[in-house]
This record gives sequence, structure tokens and C-alpha cells, in this order.
Amino acid sequence: MELQKDQNFRCIAHVDMDAFFASVEQLENPELIGKPVIVGALPGHRGVVSSASYEARKFGVRSAMPVSEAQRLCPKGIFVSVHGKLYSRYSKELVDIFESFTPLFEVASIDEAYLDLTGCPNIPEDKFELGKLIKNRIKEKTGLTASVGIASNKFVAKIASDLKKPDGLVVVTPGKEKDFLKSLKVEKLYGVGEKSAQLLKKRGLNTVADIQRLSIEFLTRELGNFGKSLFYLSRGIDDRPVTTESETKSMGKETTFDSDINDKDIILATLAQLSQEVGTSLRKHGFWSKCITLKVRYSDFNTISRCVSFENAVNLDNLIFDYAKQLLNKVSLVQKVRLIGVTASKLVITEEKQFGLFDEGNTKNQNKLYESIDKIRSKYGKNSLIIGKILDKESDS
Repeated sequence: MELQKDQNFRCIAHVDMDAFFASVEQLENPELIGKPVIVGALPGHRGVVSSASYEARKFGVRSAMPVSEAQRLCPKGIFVSVHGKLYSRYSKELVDIFESFTPLFEVASIDEAYLDLTGCPNIPEDKFELGKLIKNRIKEKTGLTASVGIASNKFVAKIASDLKKPDGLVVVTPGKEKDFLKSLKVEKLYGVGEKSAQLLKKRGLNTVADIQRLSIEFLTRELGNFGKSLFYLSRGIDDRPVTTESETKSMGKETTFDSDINDKDIILATLAQLSQEVGTSLRKHGFWSKCITLKVRYSDFNTISRCVSFENAVNLDNLIFDYAKQLLNKVSLVQKVRLIGVTASKLVITEEKQFGLFDEGNTKNQNKLYESIDKIRSKYGKNSLIIGKILDKESDS
């Protein structure tokens, strides 16, 4: 599909599926339609909510909420396990639909995407009609509903898609971005979390309109680069392009313990298992990492992360574990731990010499060893071969 280039402004659509996982479950099982469906961990098991139907949301159930809390809020909720392959199949159907409109689309997650429709032929000039066409095609092809926002940039389009969920359609015409945003709370702006919102409200900045009244000089002087970002976002200015290829930025694995623990031996054994899974994923996709992050969530849900960066990239299980263990040694285990995770980031695709914390020799032999290990794990399962030497280093360090 060729695009016309003589356009005066961009036309960006943000498509956000409505309660995607829960909606797919209702579509696959019509008996669930109209009922409070909660997708995630099952009652009696540890874990969080992945998705909740709008019937369940009326009770206050939200994504990332502990499943025990969801059960308390919605005792008659229907809890369903996550079916990842099923959702991926629907997601692939959505990608085919996006591609039928434009070759320039950015998949932001499994259930949302940005479409750059600037100059696309054979689409309605009227943006409301365009939004209806996108929604109707999704409904016809998948049976699911989507909320769509259309604007001149990604930020405003995303805000628009969220305003009338579910099954919403909001169009912001070019030049109206500032007026569209002014009544919204400051939390709607990118980068404004709970703490930064409190900071802004202490300064009397409760709505986007409050920020719009301030100059860029004042905001930059008072809040630095964060203030400068707020100045532009509050006016609906966002020049980020729609990127057609999603660059892999990190690979991670985490697990929630069946019960809260602070037994370091068990935590270390789990950390070794996670390091192995991360290493396997890196090698499978041809990546090396220059940063390892440890994530620890305590029994009170307080979550901390610690990271270490290094010059020589790694993708071997034992080296990843070396760094993860180093980080764990700096973390308090007085309070019991609920969840632990390992993430590899700063990924590179050029192979480099890999050095461990305790052995800075050449690891070519280890690379060959892991090639064989990966073949065995691929054929017989990820736990078919465990490197026992990983944990032996604890006694040597």
C-alpha cells in the first residue's frame, strides 16, 4: 500500500480492545456474557488479576489487583485461568485488520495499537466515519469491541480512546488538542504517577488547564525536564512517530511463591531457575545483555528493584545468576518475600566475550556447552537439564 505524502497534518488512531482477555473468554463461552468474569489466578492461589470484564469492574475489580482482594470485592465473580495462546490468536487477527488499513502500525501491547493513517487511500475523509469503520471491521472479524481515539498524534489519540470505554469513539480535530485536554486531571499526562501527582497538587496544579497557564520557563525552572515535558503534553504536542517494528528492550522471568518466605536457600534456588530461563530466552533470540535487574516483592506488596550494568554482555545462565545473586546479597530478607524476578536489559545482538564475576577467563567452552544444553531443553523441556554448578558458587563467594 502506497501512502500519499501531501498531507498537512497527521492522522493517528489508537485502538484499545475492551477488557481483552475477559472479552475473549466471554466470546468463547457465551454463558459468561453479562457476568463478572475475572481472568488471572484462581481463588485459593496466589497471584493477581490479569483482566476483568466491565461487569466485574463495577465491583472495583481491576488489573494487577491481588486475586484475594478481587474475590473479596466480587464474591460472585467467575474466575478463569489465563489462556495465553488463545489471546495471542485473537491478537494476530487484530494485526491482520490493522494491516488492511495501513502499513504503518505500532503494536503497543497484545490488545492495543497505534495506526498512522496519514495519506492512506480508500478510507473515509470524515474521521468519525473512519473510526466507525475500524471498530466495525474488528467486530465483524473477531466479534470483539474496541475503543478508538483519533487525533493528530499518539498521546492525544491514546487519551481519546480511553474516555468513552467500552466501545467508545472519540475524535480530536487538529488545533483542538489544548481545549480537549484542559479539563483532565494531571494524572492523565505521561510520566505523572502517584508521587509526582502529589507534588503537582501541592503546587495547586490539579488539572491540565492549571499547567497550561504556566510558561515553559517557569515549569522548567521549577521542575526541570519533567516540567518541560508537562508543558508540551498539556498542550497536546507529541511528535513521536508510529514505529512499525517493536524493538525488544528486555527479557525477564518472575515467580510468585506459594507462601511468603525468607529462606535464602529457597530464594537462591528460585533465582537460579529464573536466571536459567532468562538465559535460554536470550540465546534463543540471539541477544546478549549488559544489565541485570532483580525484582523483589515483599509480603506487604512493597516492591523494590536493584540493577547492575556491566561492559561485557552476557547470555549464559551462570553469569546471569552471578549478577542476580550479587544484587540479592544487597537486599534485606528480614521481611518475607512474595515474588522474585530477574530481567535482562540493555540488549545487544553482537556477540562479545562474556566474563563472570568470579572467573574472568574466556568462556568459549561454556558457549559450546550451552548450545548443547539448549538443544536438550528444547527437545525435552526447560527443566530437563539443570546446571548444578550455578548454586555451588554460593559456598565459594
